[in-house]
Order: sequence, then structure tokens, then C-alpha cells
Amino acid sequence: MSFTVRPAVREKIGLLFGIAGASGSGKTFSALMLAKGIANGTGKIAVIDTEAGRALHYAPKPGEKGDGIRTFDFLHIDFPPPFTPERYIEAIRAAEGAGATVIVIDSMSHEWDGEGGCADMADADPSWKTPKKRHKRMMARLIQTRTHLIFCLRAQEKVKFVKNPKTGKNDIVPMGFMPICEKSFMFELSGSMTMHPESPGQPRYDLPHKLNDDLRGIFAEGDRVGPDAGKRLRLWAESGEDRPPVDRVAEGVRELIERIQDADSMAALEAITADPEVMKRREWLAQKRIDLAARVTDAVNAALDALNSEEETRQEDAA
Repeated sequence: MSFTVRPAVREKIGLLFGIAGASGSGKTFSALMLAKGIANGTGKIAVIDTEAGRALHYAPKPGEKGDGIRTFDFLHIDFPPPFTPERYIEAIRAAEGAGATVIVIDSMSHEWDGEGGCADMADADPSWKTPKKRHKRMMARLIQTRTHLIFCLRAQEKVKFVKNPKTGKNDIVPMGFMPICEKSFMFELSGSMTMHPESPGQPRYDLPHKLNDDLRGIFAEGDRVGPDAGKRLRLWAESGEDRPPVDRVAEGVRELIERIQDADSMAALEAITADPEVMKRREWLAQKRIDLAARVTDAVNAALDALNSEEETRQEDAA
């Protein structure tokens, strides 16, 4: 594999922005305010709603237009369980297919702690290998998106136990409101903040957040989030060169490799590799995209090694 070296130039990014908060903290309303500013009158907003239609509280009445103050114009996607990582990607793609340029996902917490989410998967796989792998794959796709994404996340108050050196007993130390999500999720984003019910709609710097100097200039502590913040956030994200177009061939290869990695038996692996469409694709890659062809071959060999190793272990256990 060869590497390309060129002068570093800032590129436009697809925003991944997180707003966490407990009930009553104003995260959904703030997300819609941000989305309104990002859309800037020409874009289209979509809301992926895992909360049984609660986002519709901010929709206009039939025949009316959103006033941009209490109600908003947006496409609505009802998202019932199961809340698997893959279904979040499907919902985002559906919103993009409908023309959305900024998407609010309310709530992202269900992917980790909802029905059919990663915590439920861990009941069947206590090692967390499968849920972590599926979450990681979802994140890889989110990071590559061109659409602006705003994630609403639930938050809950947490405490930790700290041993008191004087008494020798554990003291309860409040940690404040913490987002319900995979532990590194918020820090994978372009920016994130946590809101508190005592100050709804306002970023709290005393709670978990990821805001660099530029973003702190956009989200001043104590100021309610409004559409102006969304406009400035969009300008910040789009101040750079256009990103190269999505490599659809590479995306297809990524999905094929994931199918290969998920094969749980030799028969399943053989069914994939013997599929006429897969064979045709691999032949094309060998001629046109040698680097991607090599990745598929490496994935097949790795799957063969893993399955052979599992079979040897089973035989040893049986003996």
C-alpha cells in the first residue's frame, strides 16, 4: 500500500455534534434551534425519533408552517426498537435519501442502552466483543458522513465511591449528569455539551463537554442555544476545501469485508466467497482496484484462520 503526502489544507467537515441532558434540560429544542441555523433557510431538517414521536411536539399544526420559535419544519422518521447500531445507519441514510442536509437523532442513547441496543446484545455476549464491534462499525460510518448530524443523548446523575483516608470508609462523590452512551462516543464528535434542567438550553462547562476554542466562542456558557449558534457552527464546519467525493467502491468493499468477518462457520464463509456476484466483484477489483482486492483477500484469510482456530479448540475440548 502506498501513501500520499501533500501539504495539509483544512477541509469541510460533516458536523457530528452531541447535546446531552436529563429530562427538562432543553436538548431536543436546542438541537432543533441548531438545525434551523445550520439549514440556513435553504437546507432541509430531518428528525430521527426514537422517543415515540415526542419530537412532533415541536412540529407545526396541519396546514401551518413552523414559526422557528416554538415550532419547526422538519421531516420526521419514527424509529421504534430494536435500536441496533445498523438501524441507526439505515435511518440516517433514509433521511439523506429524502434530501435532509441536517439530521437530528433523538435519542442516540438508545443505541447503547435501549431495547435491542448494545447493552442488550451483551446479554448474549458477556465479553462485549459483538456489541463493541457493531458500535465501532457504526462510528466509522458516522465519521465519514457528509450530512450534518446532531445527536441528543439522555443523561443521568452518577456518583463514585472514593476511600476517605481519615475514616477508611468510602465517601459518595457526586459526578453530576453523565451522558448515556459508549464511554468515548461524545469525544469522537466534532463537539459536544451537556445541559442541566436548572438551566435548560444552556451549555454547562462544569459538565462533560468537548468544545475547542472556536466552539467556545460559538457556545458561550450561560447563553441559550439559538439558530445564530447553528449558523456559526455551519460556517465553522464549512470553512475549508470541499472534501473528495465518497468512494462508493470502497464503501461496498467495507460492507463485503464485514459480511466475511461475521461468517460464523466455514459453510457461511464459503456461501459468501462462492456467491457469483461476490466472485464477479473480486475479479473486477483485481483488475481495477488492486488495493481493495488485497483487503478482501486478507479478510478471507483472516476469517479462515479464525474459524480453523475455533475448530481446533473445539476438538481439543472434546478430547
